[in-house]
Amino acid sequence: MPCDEKSTRLLTVVAVLAFASLAQAQTPGKIDLEAAEMVAELIGAPVFAADGPEIGQVADVSFDDEGRPQQLRMTTGAILGFGVRTIEIPKGAFTALRGAVVLDLPIEAVQLLPAQPEHANEK
Repeated sequence: MPCDEKSTRLLTVVAVLAFASLAQAQTPGKIDLEAAEMVAELIGAPVFAADGPEIGQVADVSFDDEGRPQQLRMTTGAILGFGVRTIEIPKGAFTALRGAVVLDLPIEAVQLLPAQPEHANEK
């Protein structure tokens, strides 16, 4: 059964909200429902460089204890145009909006950022 983008996004939202509810029950105050909703809106959203062009998509967003976006992981095209690479953008170098992210870096600076290992979160 094929799954369209709208269905996939809806399933992502439901999963994030369910996870947020579970996490709040286990660790009160650590997961903010508003932050979970922002993550659901941002995953897969376009990322724009400071000088305008769309350069990738949001792969993941982490938040600090106050519920503010702290770090962004995004996918973008490889430097020579073959494949995709994942890069991390630190706090203060991006602005998360509803449905998009704007970097404080021009496209040339983003291209110079190092690619992250495919399984960087696994240790």
